[in-house]
Amino acid sequence: MKIIISPNSFKGTLSSIDACNLIERGIKKVNSRFNTYKLPIADGGDGSLDFFKYYFPYKSILLKSLNPVGETIQSEYILIEKEKTAVIEFANSSGYSLMINKERDLSNMDSYGTGIQIKSAIDNGAKKIILCLGGSATIDGASGILKALGVKFLKGGKEVEKRNPITEMEEVDISNFLKYITNVEFVLLSDVNNRILGKDGAVMTYGKQKGLYQEYFTKFENYLEKFTQLASKIFDINLLTIEGGGSAGGAGAILSAFFNAKLYNGTEFLLEFVNYKKYMNDSSVIITGEGAIDLQSLNNKGPDALIQYINNLKIKKPIIIAIAGKFDYSLNGKFNNIFDYIFSISDMRKTEDVIKDSKKYLQEESIKVGRFINHLDV
Repeated sequence: MKIIISPNSFKGTLSSIDACNLIERGIKKVNSRFNTYKLPIADGGDGSLDFFKYYFPYKSILLKSLNPVGETIQSEYILIEKEKTAVIEFANSSGYSLMINKERDLSNMDSYGTGIQIKSAIDNGAKKIILCLGGSATIDGASGILKALGVKFLKGGKEVEKRNPITEMEEVDISNFLKYITNVEFVLLSDVNNRILGKDGAVMTYGKQKGLYQEYFTKFENYLEKFTQLASKIFDINLLTIEGGGSAGGAGAILSAFFNAKLYNGTEFLLEFVNYKKYMNDSSVIITGEGAIDLQSLNNKGPDALIQYINNLKIKKPIIIAIAGKFDYSLNGKFNNIFDYIFSISDMRKTEDVIKDSKKYLQEESIKVGRFINHLDV
């Protein structure tokens, strides 16, 4: 029996690689003869750097950068494909995880640190940059990145001094920008499909979780709208209809214009990039999963995107099993067409206990999965 183990990361607790190892260990406690293949997935968010490290030889580049409030941090990106392709996680310098237990004022938070990493990659000879947009803390329309690469944000002919310049800017000057990105191909990966503006846009959907107070939602929507209009005029492109354009606080749409880049669904792109389908022949069972299987899991990301990818292959459909840190049972009907079976670690356990001892409980749940598979007629 060929079993493919392909979880996403269990955000905040386990990387997808750690989850792979624990699931394999658990099911093999039941039957050591299970023929397993560990193929972790990622969605363009946190954990994407680990994904590339798992599948490709790489060179790690460590450098000093800035977090969203301008504090110096140690950051990392990697070079792959003979050091000609750089992989950068937006969240590595500009991520939500860097702002835990810190005061969050989104008018004074930016993505400049990610721009430092991009500039370093170009200086190191990268001809292609894969930028993973998920996990951001900011709503600056990537203005921080663009500042680091030479774009000037102006008000009354003078540069805006505020850390998040879209809150005050009237115009932008790109005369010093283009020299940085000449002959560099950019690929943008999004872990969401929200557009940049509107009720499902960057502000209205993600503002609250990033620390934006309700009374500032309209202001930030207007800031992004103004910047979107400016970028659309400069590059003669309609940014309002780009799926995923609302990722990373509007960075998805804005950077697709400034970098002349295509924005991809993160999971779909990464599965193709590693030629995932070559492992699929004769597979009997696929085990996937992530920290929470809920409404957001239906947005063609992570396990949902993986199953859609598999369904489009001309192969005999394997049995699909999902392991969730927590499962929203009110959505059970919506997942019936995606997963054949769902196991939830939080059932009969307190959520805080599961988070605190995630390795132990994921392996325990995987033993249950192993017993279940052992009785399948496949």
